[in-house]
Amino acid sequence: YTEGRCIIFTAGKLPPELPRLLNEQFGHLPITRPEPRQVPFHDLEPSPEFGKPLRIINDTEGVQGAIRMGRLFPNRHHPDFMKMQVLNNLFGGFFGSRLMSNIREDKGYTYGIYSYLQNHIQSCALIVSTEAGKDVCEAAVKEIYHEMKTLREEPVEDDELSLVRNYMIGTILSDLDGPFHILARWKNIILNGLDESYFYESIKTIKTVGASELLELANKYYSEKDWYELIVY
Repeated sequence: YTEGRCIIFTAGKLPPELPRLLNEQFGHLPITRPEPRQVPFHDLEPSPEFGKPLRIINDTEGVQGAIRMGRLFPNRHHPDFMKMQVLNNLFGGFFGSRLMSNIREDKGYTYGIYSYLQNHIQSCALIVSTEAGKDVCEAAVKEIYHEMKTLREEPVEDDELSLVRNYMIGTILSDLDGPFHILARWKNIILNGLDESYFYESIKTIKTVGASELLELANKYYSEKDWYELIVY
């Protein structure tokens, strides 16, 4: 939060006088051209032994429980990050994911369940999030671990992997629709200390990552002992 380290992003149909206006409003600030950010990645060992699993009774009259599960994960500079985005989508990142197919469509425990990578500059987290009836919360957690186990033991089939690839490429295309979406993607890249090669490498990874690589990742990051559990009733 120091004025000399800010970056100004602009997007849209920019008027010719914009540079002058920006300079008039912000030129007096001691803003210097920022050096490329050197953001290291950290292989942080998860240690969820304390209080696991954690269950909190908040409303004795309530009929639902909120489930959150998570573990530490390295940041965008780690070589596993791009491939993990593919595995996460397969696991619970979109409506056709395994978590959604099992826990919503098959078991009927919830209206929706998702997993995602919560990204921060220094480190990230893998998160699973859902709400379910009180009587099926524990069963839902059991099924989440079941899907992790399946990913650790069985290579993904080509058809399913192709579905995930197409979904991810389609999402990227929609994210690049218009100057504001494009700016948001660039801002994310720049503020994470990356450059445009990260974008192109992401596309390449989506198209080429194989089932054996995803199996290896699942064994590395989907071990039950490494995950925190929280249910609030």
